[in-house]
Amino acid sequence: MSFKNALKNLVAHFSIVWSLLLYIVIFAAVIIGLSLPFIMPIADAFADAGVFVSISSSFRVLFNGGGWDGLWNGLYGAYYSVRDVFASNSRVASLMMGFAISILVVLFRFFLGLYEIPLTTVIDGHMSANCKYGFGGKFFSTLSVSVRYSFIKMLYTTFFDSVIVLVLYGIGKGMGMSFGLPFVVTLVLLLLGSLRFSLVSSFAPIVASGECGIMVGFARSCKICFKHIGSIYSTYFISFLLLLAVGTLIILLTFGVGAIFVLPFGACYVSYLNVTQYYNKSGKRYYVDSAVFTPPYDNTL
Repeated sequence: MSFKNALKNLVAHFSIVWSLLLYIVIFAAVIIGLSLPFIMPIADAFADAGVFVSISSSFRVLFNGGGWDGLWNGLYGAYYSVRDVFASNSRVASLMMGFAISILVVLFRFFLGLYEIPLTTVIDGHMSANCKYGFGGKFFSTLSVSVRYSFIKMLYTTFFDSVIVLVLYGIGKGMGMSFGLPFVVTLVLLLLGSLRFSLVSSFAPIVASGECGIMVGFARSCKICFKHIGSIYSTYFISFLLLLAVGTLIILLTFGVGAIFVLPFGACYVSYLNVTQYYNKSGKRYYVDSAVFTPPYDNTL
């Protein structure tokens, strides 16, 4: 139900995808500009060590009949080259650590999270009153709330993603560079990633609706998830599996150009799914395109 209704509403209000695409382009330009002082020296050191040559050679071997073994051997060689660069060049190691912490962990997560409250507010207007709001206007009018929301969610995602990285590191150490490693990694990412999104699926809808504050909204989202863990988790797992399959196909068929469309579409769909899940679990009536849908009410939330 949530999967179908979220998709129908997204298709009916597809213009929001282009608004989010513009935000992503602006956001990417800011992040790239802030990253250049870190990236350029690291890239030069990798180039001198032959890392990029090893990677490109690995894919040439794959497409020239070398098979997957040739690809993994080449990538493993590139990994050793990267490790040697960090071990022998303390400046590059420090730059990489600074880039990982300040750009990837803090700024990337924080700035990326700023779109969620205005986008959810726009979606909430669509679904609750069949109103149309502009994403740009809502972005600035909800900025103070978005900053606090994004900061709390950044702490949550950083912790959860650290756990995922540790799990994947253990799997990598145990399996080595085997043929089945990418499939196992993908499955684990889907399983743990679905749980990561399920726990906070109602977080943005609760905050955007103004029902309660940031911390109470986070706690209430977790409560809703645990109460309906089976239905919520399965919905996100199936959704992410389909998004991964369809998105990968589009990107491959368009030689990577399709990523420009896949990313904002996926983000908008997840936001619509968040609001739809919250409405369904709280028994709130909402519009599906132009028709009113009434979910069964659960007064124990």
